[in-house]
Amino acid sequence: MDFTSLIDVCIKGLKGFDAETQAADIRLQDILESNPHLEDSDENFVVEVFSGCVRHHALLVVTVENFYLDEGKKMLRKDSILYRIFSYLILFRLDDLGFQNFESFVAQQDNLKMYLFLKYLFDLPKLQSWLKTKWCNIYDSKYVEDSILPNLLNNMENAEKLISQLNDKLQNKAQPKKESTFTRPRPFKLTEVKPRSVPLPEPIPKVKPTNPIPSSTYKSPREEMELAKKKEEHRKKSEQMLDRVRTMSANHTKTAKSSKTQERLDTIVKESEAQLKFDSYKARPVPKKIMENASPIKLNAAAILREDALYAKKEEEELKKIVGVLSGEGTDDDFQTWKKQRDEEIRIEEAEERARKKMIGMLSYEEAMLAKQKLTELNKQKVKKMKVEADKMLKEYLISQLQIEEEIREKVLSIQDGHQQAKDAQLKLQEVKRKMVQEVHAESKALMQIAVEEAAREMERKMKMIQEIRAFDRTSISTVKFVDLTSTAGFGFLCEMSIAELRERIALLKEEKARELEEKRGDILADKVSYKKMIEQKLEAISHNRGVISQETAKIMEEKKKLKSPPQVRSTQLDAMQKKLEEKRAERMKYRTNQQMTMNTLPVKRTVNLEAEKRAMEERRWKELERTRERVAQMSTKSVGYRDTLLT
Repeated sequence: MDFTSLIDVCIKGLKGFDAETQAADIRLQDILESNPHLEDSDENFVVEVFSGCVRHHALLVVTVENFYLDEGKKMLRKDSILYRIFSYLILFRLDDLGFQNFESFVAQQDNLKMYLFLKYLFDLPKLQSWLKTKWCNIYDSKYVEDSILPNLLNNMENAEKLISQLNDKLQNKAQPKKESTFTRPRPFKLTEVKPRSVPLPEPIPKVKPTNPIPSSTYKSPREEMELAKKKEEHRKKSEQMLDRVRTMSANHTKTAKSSKTQERLDTIVKESEAQLKFDSYKARPVPKKIMENASPIKLNAAAILREDALYAKKEEEELKKIVGVLSGEGTDDDFQTWKKQRDEEIRIEEAEERARKKMIGMLSYEEAMLAKQKLTELNKQKVKKMKVEADKMLKEYLISQLQIEEEIREKVLSIQDGHQQAKDAQLKLQEVKRKMVQEVHAESKALMQIAVEEAAREMERKMKMIQEIRAFDRTSISTVKFVDLTSTAGFGFLCEMSIAELRERIALLKEEKARELEEKRGDILADKVSYKKMIEQKLEAISHNRGVISQETAKIMEEKKKLKSPPQVRSTQLDAMQKKLEEKRAERMKYRTNQQMTMNTLPVKRTVNLEAEKRAMEERRWKELERTRERVAQMSTKSVGYRDTLLT
């Protein structure tokens, strides 16, 4: 490819590429797939330039932005990628590329753009002053001095010649012609040794492809993911604990129900439980008429053969058992009776264990309720003390807040004066900028006029070429060929034949193939008839076996129903635990009645305050619940957004 097309491929690859949202390897593969006509050397050049521009993106952007600050009035922003590519070739690959190849790259571009950019980049005072400091902010100073600056300083003389040539072209100066050399005769050298054969040129080493960017650069580290998971778990635990505390703290405001209301509630519960029928069947039985007229389920051939094989296997096992009994072997009836007794004992033990665990749970519940009632009393006393301390602290806070407000008022007045001065300075700066914009607008208008004239000339040239191509396309060329189906190709082979003879042979082969197919169909039909008779015989055997198995299953179901009845459990340990439970329950009820008596003895004002506090507490609880719901919704939306960014 020529040099301009190579640079255009690199510009298209870098345009619109963002390293944060797209992988460099995928983008590079897309570029190479969209340009399949590239040779190996061209592909290596494109890969090297693209990966280098991505790797040194920060340094190249800094150099190009500073160039626009110096020459921004004359240059267009759309050429920033072109300048980035040339700055990468100059700063990092000028020695590897060779200055002659670099001159050919420059010659294919616009003279004005290349003249201004090379003049800016090969300027020694700028290199050694602020350009070097900008590069040292990005890379280490030693790396800049050892790797970047030598590429510029070693090629300074060649660059100055190239800049002067570009300047002469822009000013339309006539270049000096080369002096014509005359041929001068020389005497023959007969005694000279024959020259050696020219050695073969060494193969040009290909540029190694860059290592792919590791996937860890686009993923957050594992430690952050683990920390986020732990934070989420802690947050859920804290919310659960908060809900528990709210429910526990709100229970002390609940008053006990009267005996009448409790009796009514018990009757309602009993009536609702009486309506429930857990032992009844869920589905209605099928009517007898349908069962009598019901047709048997049709089985396919595979199911029939499978069931027949199963019944044959069972018959063999039964025959083996009968032969063993006749020969003197014992049966497993004694073992089955012992096993049933053992299963019954295990059931009774498990029932006793369940009853004991239930009693332990009820005892722990009664003890927890007693402890909870005592804890609520302690909390009430602590709340009274905290209220008194909060009133004192509130008064002190109000006094300090008034002093802070006075100090803030004084500071606001001083800041307002500073804002007025800043506004005046801003108006002056806007006036200066407006004048600068007018000058830039006039210069850009002149440049645009020059560009329009050049585009019109290019358009005229292209229109002439299109007219020539269309005139060439209109010339007609005859492409008609006549074919004789009875003639041969004439290559001289023994198997050579015409198209007509080939068609006749194909028709004969088709007829022979159809005859073979008819014979195969007859064989298949005979096999099907014999197979159908065998399946009908096996169906009769299956129906007989099913009747025998249904009788056996009915007997087994009756035995299982007997085993399902719950065993009766009585033990001294359970009786002792029942007595202890009743004592604890009586103690709790006694403590509860005492608490109600103290509540009734309180004055009327205190009860009113308690009701107001109860209402305020309920309102606070509902607001907190709404806040937690909103927080959970925000967290879920954030997690969905983060997942979408990862996938993109």
